Amino acid sequence: MDTKTQIATATKQLTEHRDFATITVTTIMKTAGLRRQTFYDYFKDKYDVLEWIYSSEIGDQANRINFASWGRTLSEMVAYFANNRRFYQAVLAIDGQNAPKEVIRTHFMTVVCAALKSLSREEKVTLGGDYCLFMRELLADGLMNELCRWVCARDARAIADESEFLQTYIEDQVNGMLLRRRRINEYQHQSIA
Repeated sequence: MDTKTQIATATKQLTEHRDFATITVTTIMKTAGLRRQTFYDYFKDKYDVLEWIYSSEIGDQANRINFASWGRTLSEMVAYFANNRRFYQAVLAIDGQNAPKEVIRTHFMTVVCAALKSLSREEKVTLGGDYCLFMRELLADGLMNELCRWVCARDARAIADESEFLQTYIEDQVNGMLLRRRRINEYQHQSIA
C-alpha cells in the first residue's frame, strides 16, 4: 500500500467511527503509522483526503462516462454508496466551506449531462443554453438530496430499486423537457409552412 492510500485508509477508518470534527491530521497520521509532516506531501487538509477517496474509488468514472452509459454509471454510484454507507453517512453530514458534497454533486452533474445528451440524441432534439444548464444543476441537486436521504435512512430501499428510481427520475425530467422542445420545434415548422 502506498503512502497516499495509507493516509486515505486511516482517514476512512477514523471517519466511520468518530465525529469528523474531532479528527485531526495528527490522529490520521498516528492511525496510519506515519509521520505527521508526511501528510502535507500528499494532501492540503483532511477534507482533501475525503475528496481523493471519492475521486479514486468512484469519481474517476466521471472522466470515462459517455452518453450511452449514464444509467450504468448511476447504478454503479448507488452500489458504491451502499457498500460504503457508514463512511458516507459521516461524510454527507459534514457541512461548511470544505464539505465534500460538492465533489459528489459535480459528478452527478456529469451523469445528468450525459443523460441529457443521450436522451436528446434519441429524440433528435438539440439542447443547449441557459435552461439546459439550469436543468443539469437542478437535477444534480435533486440527486444529491436523495442520496443524502437514502444513505442515512434506517430502512433504505434496495440498491436496484434506488438505482431504478433515480434513473427514472432523470429520464422523466429530461423527457418532459424534450417533449416541450419538440412541440416548440413542430409549432415553428408549421408556422413557417
